[in-house]
Amino acid sequence: MTHRAAIACLLVVSSPLAIAAQQTQTKAAQADPAAATRARVTAVHGEVQAEDTNVRQLKARVDALESDTQAASRQLDDRDRKIAELERQLDAQRKP
Repeated sequence: MTHRAAIACLLVVSSPLAIAAQQTQTKAAQADPAAATRARVTAVHGEVQAEDTNVRQLKARVDALESDTQAASRQLDDRDRKIAELERQLDAQRKP
């Protein structure tokens, strides 16, 4: 009976240790998905920041191109006015 009593004592003593170890493993298993989720959130946040930077750069480029287009349009209008004025002057010189 002493063997049985010793085994029973070992089981009683080792049960809380086993439960604690099992709880630690459960917590670790639960922490891993949380850590993975945090890592994914961090990665997505980085991607969002990179896309925001890219969008800002593209908007700046579009603004610059629109400004260049407006400047070119003004220059063409000025040239058209000068051409029209020169044509009027030429017609005025030919008629008399």
